[in-house]
Amino acid sequence: MAPYIDYSKYPFVFPREDLRELYVDSPSAIVSQDEVLKGKLSVLVKQIIEGGEISADVCSSSEECVLLYYAVLDIAKATGDKWFQNRVALAYSKHASRYMEQEDSEKLLLLGRKLGLEVSSALKEPSVPKLPVISRSGKGVKFTPCEFAVSITSYLKVVSKRLIHDQAYSLVNNIVSNGYVYLDHRTYQRILEEAILNRVLEEMEESTPPLEVEEFVRLVAETTRALRESRKELAVSTNWVSRARISVEPRTGELPVIEELFPPCITRIVEITRSGGNPSHVERFNLAAFLGSIGLDADSVLEYFKSTADFNEKIARYQVEHILGLRGGKKRYLPYSCERMRASGICPVQEQCKGGRNPVAVYKYRVRRRFRSVQEESGENLDTDKAAGGI
Repeated sequence: MAPYIDYSKYPFVFPREDLRELYVDSPSAIVSQDEVLKGKLSVLVKQIIEGGEISADVCSSSEECVLLYYAVLDIAKATGDKWFQNRVALAYSKHASRYMEQEDSEKLLLLGRKLGLEVSSALKEPSVPKLPVISRSGKGVKFTPCEFAVSITSYLKVVSKRLIHDQAYSLVNNIVSNGYVYLDHRTYQRILEEAILNRVLEEMEESTPPLEVEEFVRLVAETTRALRESRKELAVSTNWVSRARISVEPRTGELPVIEELFPPCITRIVEITRSGGNPSHVERFNLAAFLGSIGLDADSVLEYFKSTADFNEKIARYQVEHILGLRGGKKRYLPYSCERMRASGICPVQEQCKGGRNPVAVYKYRVRRRFRSVQEESGENLDTDKAAGGI
């Protein structure tokens, strides 16, 4: 039996142009004028805002799921809220991931093709490429078969966005042959998750919300109010220390938090989080490691991540506490060196920052210069080396 796509699980692969063939010009107009569908849409929006997830029972048929999907895209586009837009894409990606874990290889191949990937089964090749995986238990090396062959063009199109900083997805760390990247089942599923996220964001950008429909406009207004309320709960309360209010004890050895003095690499990551974007795993690690290294505790570090689209406090706290050395082996991690930041594509500048060869040293140098400047202006006798963490 030939595999088929269940649109209740994967509504994002149902082409918008096919809706017109079914005489559906605007899914949002239909949903907003039907009390049952409108109620389900409100529930769906609430789930995405509050939990970043979509329940399996939010719609009762493939048709409903497709209509609600396109209606959510229109609402997200109409709000103009980047955090919500990214959260919608992440929610659908995670929703699909739960189903993909239960699918066989043929179904995943079909899904990949529906998402625009040039992919084929590597199991049909005379010699199936295998990826060596070193066993941590000391039992030697095991081999994981690479079931899927994705064209380099398709592969790079997916990983060039959020996954570009993760070395696990670099071409040099994967099997590449004859223009194809060979992937094991787990890695291919991760690529599909990312392809889904990209597809949702692209379709959202192309959507045209029916702003002439009064009920739809009312739904957009309700969503905007809900987002405003969520902002109050997620408001960042980081300690700001302005130039005029530097009041750190000179001999405590602690660093003040002066965001305008953060190195360019860290500033870039902060801007991504503040805008509701989706920083990569590597970017999140470096931000947490940097903030912990300049003296922020776990709660203060978490504040920086609360505005990311996929924020989950339980998971984020565990990861932050692990980076800060509060869990596991109690090892405290440091951010990448400047050289490694550049190699990972995180550093946005070409020249080497003054003050050191890692973000913490650069920040301490900048704080020391700021303290000296304040000292000169005020005539105070301030031990700037001690104030800047002993540098």
